[in-house]
Amino acid sequence: MSDDKKCKSCYYWRPHVLYPYIGLCVKHGKITTEDDTCEHFTDIKVDKNTFYWIPEIRTRVYGEEANIFINKGYKVYVGAYVDPDVRDEIYGAF
Repeated sequence: MSDDKKCKSCYYWRPHVLYPYIGLCVKHGKITTEDDTCEHFTDIKVDKNTFYWIPEIRTRVYGEEANIFINKGYKVYVGAYVDPDVRDEIYGAF
């Protein structure tokens, strides 16, 4: 199956903030890997009034700015998944 129909390209998928190869499927409410698939796949479409998460640079961008990053080859997502334990990992790194 092509990358087009995998979780890593789906509107409903939120990559983990530190481990972007796993994430939360908000449609199913469960953790999946970037290569999982399901019948609810929906393409990510950029909306000018929405924030987007870019895992490669760990930042959020707004609206049309997301298209600039997409054109540069970055993946954008509607959000990131931050599990309850990640706070300890983030603060422990400093």
